[in-house]
Amino acid sequence: MATLWRGYLRLSLVSCPVTLAPATSEASRIRLNQLSKTTHHRLRQKMVDEQTGEEVERADIVKGYQIEKGQYVLLDDDELAAIQIESSKTIDLETFVDADEIDCLYFDKPYYMAPDGEVAAETYHVITRAMQDKGKVGLGRVALSTREHPVAVEPHRGGLLMTTLRAANEVRQPEMSAHDDAEVNDEAVALASMIIDKRSGRFNPGAFHDRYQDALRELVEAKAKGRKITLPPIAAPGKVIDLMDALKRSLAESPGAVPAKSAAKKKKAADPRQRHLLLPVSGSKEPAHPARRKSAGKARKRA
Repeated sequence: MATLWRGYLRLSLVSCPVTLAPATSEASRIRLNQLSKTTHHRLRQKMVDEQTGEEVERADIVKGYQIEKGQYVLLDDDELAAIQIESSKTIDLETFVDADEIDCLYFDKPYYMAPDGEVAAETYHVITRAMQDKGKVGLGRVALSTREHPVAVEPHRGGLLMTTLRAANEVRQPEMSAHDDAEVNDEAVALASMIIDKRSGRFNPGAFHDRYQDALRELVEAKAKGRKITLPPIAAPGKVIDLMDALKRSLAESPGAVPAKSAAKKKKAADPRQRHLLLPVSGSKEPAHPARRKSAGKARKRA
């Protein structure tokens, strides 16, 4: 696994040498090249001077920031590499929060954080174990690719996972307004809740397959063999005319579904007998008090 960054993880006065490596990969994706329609030769992008129209060699390209129209401050690679701030070398865990405090909108890219060398392993695992025991996520910063990113560091599979976070100005607010006071049909919500219960399961990332990539791969393989394939049209879902009817039919079609009529909970019928007039049956024992039954069950489990 290629090392992207090397530096230190710091907890107060304790520092630990660590490395960062990307936790995700897009290597398996099908990538399409741009070709000439007539020659089928691959096209290459060229860097061209917009004033002269002449191609510029890579060695003659420099970076610049426009301060006024047509006026630039030039920066070479050595000057950019010389920019160093604390987070260029050290990820300081400044604050610890509960994981559910971080809105999922802020999560960006995950990286595996590993100890850099055998000497660092003990400190690394002490920090990991302490965070795991407290159930906390550490917040800090790291400089990557000419930017400083806020990051969240958390225990993951016996090690640490660092995820870069989006800055507040990068997260857009929803355009639709929330309708907290909107009236909602309670019966419809109950039916929708039962459908959710019927479809509840465990998260299994291995069960997900990119069906678009599968279809694209099938198309490429077919054309490579000179075959034509006909892709079936995908119809858009029909409009819901009657919400309650659609919910009831959805519940009936769900695996292991119960009829919608029996969905409502029935109140337990009251015992019509007068308990104070009931005579004890010979040889029977007095029913245990609910609290006693619970304590007896716990005693059996302990035994």
